[in-house]
Amino acid sequence: MALPLTRWILIAVLVVAGIYLLLFHMAPWPANHEAIGLGKSHLAHAVVGIVLIVAAGYVWVSGRRKTVAAPAA
Repeated sequence: MALPLTRWILIAVLVVAGIYLLLFHMAPWPANHEAIGLGKSHLAHAVVGIVLIVAAGYVWVSGRRKTVAAPAA
């Protein structure tokens, strides 16, 4: 049985947010530190980006375990 649509949406949002914070949170992309005057400290956002991607993996794996372990009706 496949994962529910809400889990797929959650996974997609977490992955996109994580990739944005890891790769696209620097100039010239919008909403970067340099554009809003916060300097060049990107380490915190890189860590948060990694955590979001790991969280997406956890949601995916935990959802797969529940659907695989569920008895057939």
